[in-house]
Amino acid sequence: MTDIIFVNIGLNFEKHYEHMQSKKFISVDWGTSNFRMRLVDTITLEIIEEVTSTKGVKEIYNDWLNEKRNREEFFLHFLKKQCIQFKSSIDDTFNILISGMASSSIGVRELPYAQLPFSSKGESIYLEKINTSIFKNPIHLISGIKTKDDVIRGEEAQILGLISDEDKGKTTVFILPGTHSKHIIFKNNSVVDFKTFMTGEVFDVITENTILKNSVCSGSFDSKEQTAFKKGVIKSSKNQSILNTLFNIRTSDLFKERSTTANFYYLSGLLIGEELKALKTVNCNLIKLCAGSNIFELYNMAIKILGLGLKTVILSKETVDHSVIKGHLKLLKKIEKL
Repeated sequence: MTDIIFVNIGLNFEKHYEHMQSKKFISVDWGTSNFRMRLVDTITLEIIEEVTSTKGVKEIYNDWLNEKRNREEFFLHFLKKQCIQFKSSIDDTFNILISGMASSSIGVRELPYAQLPFSSKGESIYLEKINTSIFKNPIHLISGIKTKDDVIRGEEAQILGLISDEDKGKTTVFILPGTHSKHIIFKNNSVVDFKTFMTGEVFDVITENTILKNSVCSGSFDSKEQTAFKKGVIKSSKNQSILNTLFNIRTSDLFKERSTTANFYYLSGLLIGEELKALKTVNCNLIKLCAGSNIFELYNMAIKILGLGLKTVILSKETVDHSVIKGHLKLLKKIEKL
């Protein structure tokens, strides 16, 4: 595999947050398919305890459909049960910040999207306090962000935590690989735009539900597979219809030109290359690729194939893992100023 440079963003906030009212807070990242709750030290940003669950927003919502209770209360009772799992005592003064799909139409409470731009301090991000008898703790629900034709929920908190001093005065593109990859543009000390790419979902659809499913097979990423991946990236960068190019996966299997494993990575190269070639139209100083997903190394390789490696760094898995709680802490500072 190609060499990887990792960049860690500093996690010590003692100088900036000594005045915070509480020494701990609870950070909740509640996505469609997963739930992650962490008890965090406000001063050091140390994760004291963590509770995770596969009970994402979608599953909780589907469970609620069979109930007659208030939806918001149903979600908060689940949240309460997760808090009880902490071994540490939970003070009533600890703020609870919730981001992700919890603010969607199938979440705790639907909130309107905030609009761009939003600064590195998150002033324009919309938060709503939830008053409930279920919790004595202050609960703050964080809304998503929208453009004219795109939306994010959850990434707004994450990107707040990823922005660092080196991004000030620059145009930086943050890339978050995944089922729905995000390219988030930071310029003039604010997030000014973002794009969603259905790369991972399209890959799954093609390999599971099309004529190509018998022509691809996952496997080891050896030299032949790396060559196939590179060819896919290069092919996608040319001005050819990907709808036509995809069928070459079928013919290469029929004519025994590539193995099904090589085809798997050729398809990966085609789709990742199709996504990343959009970067060539963005006038940026820096590209920050977020580690942590199982495909980020393919993204790193594709970026280098496309000639964008010199201005790309990879944010370490630790930095990405801490980004949500770091973003929540910035928003907590905003809350405590009110």
